[in-house]
Parts: sequence; structure tokens; C-alpha cells
Amino acid sequence: MDVLTSMIIFCRVVEAGSFSAIANERDMSPSSVSKHITALEKRLGTQLLGRTTRQLNPTDAGCEYYNYCNQMLEELSEVEASVSRYQLGTSGTLRLSIPVTFGELHIVPALWVFHKKYPDMNIDLTVDDRKVDLVREGVDLAIQIGPLADSSMVARKIGSTERLFVASQEYLAKHGEPETPVELEQHNCVILSSMMAPGEWQYTGSEGRGKVQVSGSLTVNNPAALREALLAGVGLAAAPVWLVREGIQQGKLKVILKDYVPIALDINAVYRKRLYVQQKVILMIDHLHETFKRTLKKTKI
Repeated sequence: MDVLTSMIIFCRVVEAGSFSAIANERDMSPSSVSKHITALEKRLGTQLLGRTTRQLNPTDAGCEYYNYCNQMLEELSEVEASVSRYQLGTSGTLRLSIPVTFGELHIVPALWVFHKKYPDMNIDLTVDDRKVDLVREGVDLAIQIGPLADSSMVARKIGSTERLFVASQEYLAKHGEPETPVELEQHNCVILSSMMAPGEWQYTGSEGRGKVQVSGSLTVNNPAALREALLAGVGLAAAPVWLVREGIQQGKLKVILKDYVPIALDINAVYRKRLYVQQKVILMIDHLHETFKRTLKKTKI
């Protein structure tokens, strides 16, 4: 059995904590994954994983072996990347995770352009608003909007999304229009739960930066749901320009508190800390960065 392959599989099993997850990832049976681990344990003469019916945990020897394997594999990848720079072509598979609404509107169309540019590169795309665990799920690159919670990852800003305070004409006619941010505390605010501090809206105005604590009867985890709630007259929101531009232009939504602007959210490309950054990751980051410079320019509404 190939020792290098077994080491790679062992590292992924430790990271994912599951034989079946890695079996699905590598298109092999769980028993085959188990055989690779058993072969390593037999070769080393020690147990690497503690197996229970519910989970897998590395033993002390397994933790030490994982650290050595991980460092060696990263150094090997660095050497391969250094040599492969002489290669003009690009190939392989990039496992990419993107948020649902923003991804469908602004990233998926860019992927078709990327594919035409690099036809030999395959993309394994996951569309999900949750924060994925890149290590456990074997994801190469994730696009995330807003503050980052995981400091163990590397993040590169590739764009930003401007926001506005908005509400429907129907809601404002019924409940009145706030004139200052503090008045938002008296209104029904639609909250996006994927934010780091969902009920704290930060903004800038003539007196500098400020924040207000808001609440409401509806909390959503998806921007599309936020837009539909606004159109239905449920409440007020601090919404991305790209999400509400059409509703504003059609007169269905109105920009309020025009002298106060919600803090823009960074769009980040997130990937694992490594000794080198894989070429396929660099190519996608650069492509999306250039795309967002064209498509997310701040424009007057």
C-alpha cells in the first residue's frame, strides 16, 4: 500500500474525524480508508486513532504523527508548486464554497468566464450561507461576507458591498420614517443572523462612526429572505445595495436616513494557512477580485 497516500488519508481523517466523510471525498469505501490507517499503524507499531462508535480521535502518537505528516505534505506540495510554475497549463479540481444569494448573482456568472479561461480546471461548488469548516470539509477556498470568526484561516479582501438603510413605502406609511439612527430602536427591524453581531447596526454620519442596537419580529439567515421581507412591508433593514437596487429603482423600496450610511461589509476569500498558496486558489481569487471591481462599483440610486 502506498505510504504517501496513506499519510494523506490519515491527515484528512484526523481533520474530518470520520472515515465515511473521507471515503465520500475520495470516492472510495470506508473500509478502504480504514485499511490505509491500519497499514500505517502496523508499519509504525502503534495505534494512531482511538475508535468509538461515535467518533475518531487521534492518540498522543497520532497527534505527533499528524503534525509530522502535515508538515511533510505541505513541504512536498510547495516543491511541486515551485516546479509546476514552469507549466503553462492549469488543471485539477478547486473545491469552492460561496454564499447563496450573493453567490448566485455575482459569483456563479463569473465562474463561467473562469471556466472559459481555464477549461482544464474543474470546480466542485458548494452554495451555502453557513460558515464552512475548510479543514474538516476539505474546501480549498470560501467566499465570505462580513467579519471573520476563524483567525486560523487566511483572508484576502477581494471586494466590499455597500449598504443602505431601506424600507418599503407601505411600512413607512404605516409606522413613520425615522430621522436619526437612534429612532431605529423603536421600529421593527429585519435582522440578518449571519452577521457577527446581528442586532448591532454600525454606521457613519456627519459626526463620525456610531452604532445602534435594534430588534424585530423577524430574523433571517439569507439575503433573499431579507429582501422579500422588506418588500412585504415587515420592517426596516440595513441591506446591501446589490440586493435592493432593483426594488428602489422600481419605487417599491425607499432609502431612509440618507445622512447615515451603514458600514460596508468586506468580501473575503478565505483559505487555509499553508507554506504556499495553491495556484488554483490564486487564480480564482484574482479572477473574482477583478470581477468584483467591475460589478460592485458603488453607484448612485
